[in-house]
Amino acid sequence: MFTKNSKVKFQEQDQQLDDYVLENAVLKSKLQSKMEALSIMSAELDRVSMQRDRSRELVAALRGRAPPTPRAAPRADPHRIIPNNTLRGGDLLASTREHNTALKLEVETLRGRLEEATGDIAALRKQLQQFEHCSCGNNPGQQPCSNNDYEDLVQQLEKINKKYKQMQLDYRATLDEKEELITDRDYYKSKVQRLNHQISAVSNKSKGQGDEAVEPAPVVDVDGLLTENKYLHERITQMQVEKEILKRTLTKYKALLENRNKDSVNLKKGFLDVMTQKQVREYLDTNSKTGLKRASVSELKSLSLGLLEALSDKSTALQHQRRTNQLLAARLAQLERTQDLPPAQSDEDVRTEEEEDSKPIIKTKYSDSESDDGGRGSEAETGEGWERPLGRKTVLPRELELLVKEALAEMRPSG
Repeated sequence: MFTKNSKVKFQEQDQQLDDYVLENAVLKSKLQSKMEALSIMSAELDRVSMQRDRSRELVAALRGRAPPTPRAAPRADPHRIIPNNTLRGGDLLASTREHNTALKLEVETLRGRLEEATGDIAALRKQLQQFEHCSCGNNPGQQPCSNNDYEDLVQQLEKINKKYKQMQLDYRATLDEKEELITDRDYYKSKVQRLNHQISAVSNKSKGQGDEAVEPAPVVDVDGLLTENKYLHERITQMQVEKEILKRTLTKYKALLENRNKDSVNLKKGFLDVMTQKQVREYLDTNSKTGLKRASVSELKSLSLGLLEALSDKSTALQHQRRTNQLLAARLAQLERTQDLPPAQSDEDVRTEEEEDSKPIIKTKYSDSESDDGGRGSEAETGEGWERPLGRKTVLPRELELLVKEALAEMRPSG
């Protein structure tokens, strides 16, 4: 018992250690991303500050005044203040004169730069005017742009540049968020794997007996359970529909039996009444030699209505069977994708099996028809209109098949 408890404790400690290691890795990745973002922002701040200083210098130069001198010049003067707090007049005067001469030289240089800039601006304006005249000569319908238009264009360009910078910042922020989400996703994936392993271990411990080592069982597939639940729900709805159809047919046959028991057999009630099988046989036996008459139209209509009802029931059953087959095929495909199962049986093998299963049924039906009809079974077997639906389409009930065969065999000599 001591060894088991110690093993469990060691396992718990190892799991806690793994959790701490994963959390530490996540925090390190987040810290690294934050440091990169901070370095990018600091570089952007330095660039913006440099642009600000340049713009200030240009504005000061254009206005014709010298830029503000830094305060390092008076600090760098070692003779301005003496340690005994006394000022020397000659030294102070010499330093001020030197400073004035330096300022004069700087003012002269700035004036020269300003004159050069004004000359360049004038030359550029002349070139622009010449270009506008040339463009107007080539395109007389185009109007020359004024200075206000150029100012508007410059303002629009500045706004677009600001938007572009803002979009760059947003893009970097989204990249950082993406990295954080990726790290969180990896963390949760590892956590889910560990939880699944723990669940399987707990389930095996609860099921295991003694000290025998049991392999970890696979975790329950929740997705598979949901799909199976949907499939079962569809089957239940189909069974309910089939149940309603069976109820309707039962009520119809009950009403027919009650009418048959109450009243005598009357074949000439109208074409809305459904004829029974014995009535159809008697009618065909009596009217096989005389041929079709106007009085027998109602009986033939009732026969056709009965056959149509049987066909409609079979068609609904076939539709439900197709739906169930589709659901089963989808389920099998999903199971083959998710699990390592042997490949499903091919369609040709399934068709051959179905044909082999249907062959004895067809043979029994032919044998029954031959025994009932006597010498007319060969003609029904050789008919092309009856042999094809037995192999490919929906098979009618046995008694209806016999009635149809007899009707076809009796109507051919008359035709």
